[in-house]
Amino acid sequence: MPRWYMLLARCFGCAVIADTWHYFLHRLLNHKRIHKHIHKICHEFQAPFGMEAEYAHPLETLILGTGYIIGIMLLCDPVILLWAWMTVHLTETVDVHSGYDIPLNPLNLIPFYAGSQHHDFHHVNFIGNYASTFTWWDRLFGTDSQFIAYNEKVKKVEKKTE
Repeated sequence: MPRWYMLLARCFGCAVIADTWHYFLHRLLNHKRIHKHIHKICHEFQAPFGMEAEYAHPLETLILGTGYIIGIMLLCDPVILLWAWMTVHLTETVDVHSGYDIPLNPLNLIPFYAGSQHHDFHHVNFIGNYASTFTWWDRLFGTDSQFIAYNEKVKKVEKKTE
C-alpha cells in the first residue's frame, strides 16, 4: 500500500495529464468541421447534469478517455492507485457536470479547479472553457476570455442591484 501522500501526488499527476490531453483534444473536437460529427452529441444538453457527463459519441469517449488512461499507464502501479484515480476522476467529472456551484465543495479548495460554472459556460456558449479540471490552459491560451467577461458583467449587475 503506497503512502497517502504518494497516492495524492499520483492522482494529481493523473489529473494534470488528463486535463492537458482533454484541453487540446476537446478544443479540437469543438472545431467547426469536427464538432457536428462527433462532439455535438455532448452539447445536446445546454444545462448539464451529473450523469450527462458520460453522454457522448463513442469516438469522443475514446478520444478524450485516452487522456485518463495515459495517466493510469504512467503513474498507477498498484491497483489501489487505479481505484483512487478513477474515484477522483469520476467525482470531478460528475461535479463539473452537476450544474451546481456547491459552496462548501472540497474540490473548490484545489488551486485552479474549474468547477461546474466553468464547464456550464462551455455548454451554453460552445466556445472556450475547454479544460476539464483545471483552468490554467484556458487562461494561458485565452480561451476563457468570454467566460471572464461574462463574470465581470454579472458582478457589475450584482453591484448595481445592491
